[in-house]
Amino acid sequence: MISFRDWMEEKVKEYYKADFRRDFFTAPELDRAFGYALAYHIAQFIRDFPKPIIFELGGGSGALAFDILTYLREKEEKLFEKTKYYIYDFSPKLISLQRERLKDFEGKVYWAEDLFPMEGVVFSNEFFDCLPVHVIKGGKELFIDRGEELWLDISKEELRRVIKRMGYETLSQVIEISLEGIAFLEKIGKNLLKGFHIAIDYGYTTKEMVKFPEGTLVGYKNHRLYQRPSEGMDITAHVNFSILEEYGRDFGLERVAFLNLKDFLLQSLPFLEELESLSLSDSPEDIERLSRLKTLLISMGYRFKVLIQKKLQSS
Repeated sequence: MISFRDWMEEKVKEYYKADFRRDFFTAPELDRAFGYALAYHIAQFIRDFPKPIIFELGGGSGALAFDILTYLREKEEKLFEKTKYYIYDFSPKLISLQRERLKDFEGKVYWAEDLFPMEGVVFSNEFFDCLPVHVIKGGKELFIDRGEELWLDISKEELRRVIKRMGYETLSQVIEISLEGIAFLEKIGKNLLKGFHIAIDYGYTTKEMVKFPEGTLVGYKNHRLYQRPSEGMDITAHVNFSILEEYGRDFGLERVAFLNLKDFLLQSLPFLEELESLSLSDSPEDIERLSRLKTLLISMGYRFKVLIQKKLQSS
């Protein structure tokens, strides 16, 4: 018998280490405009840093890194020259894809097995949602015993402390808590000596939890969504951004902004320029790209959130 958290960790690692096909699309794979928009914001944050580092958590196929670096090389030449780009990933398959995709940036991109002291930006797109979660309901925790679900006493005192601190003790609905998310945030706070943390993911705040009475765990396989995740799927849970913000302050990370992806994109000059240019074109290729940008803005724009935190000084 194991906790659901341990079961999820095992299955997610198996999935990402396997020779799998992508069972879902991410924003960077829809259009380069997403990466350009993110690069625009990152450039504003680190322009005055003497030797900035961009550190991506979970590099996916390498598409996002490629677009960010391409934008910086074309639009921010001085910043590009002094910046180093690091990727953290544990999937050999994905690292291989990343290396192939980014071969034109040899000497600019590096792979790291962990965070290290740095100044710059640590960011992620759909990273925190893959971290394992403890599933809680009515003061009990979900365990798995030979495929059967059991609700038993909460396994860790740390879980009880998080539930109490967040004011979730009286909630009767399903609650998902990622202690790994908090631990990773602490690691970011310790190693980011100066700069910013950006987390982009689908998620919710404490006030929005009422929308998910049965929790948010789902699985993806063959581009289909399953409400009851099982083996061989990409298993994810929505990110609780209220927890990231609350615990971020403990680690010296103060909120700068929290907004929908739609608003984040529309505050980016290159994204607006792409949108305007495509709107004026009647070529089939541009019409198709415009459709993808509308998917980013409408379909993903409200479901995805962007949390930006600033590390003011070393702690």
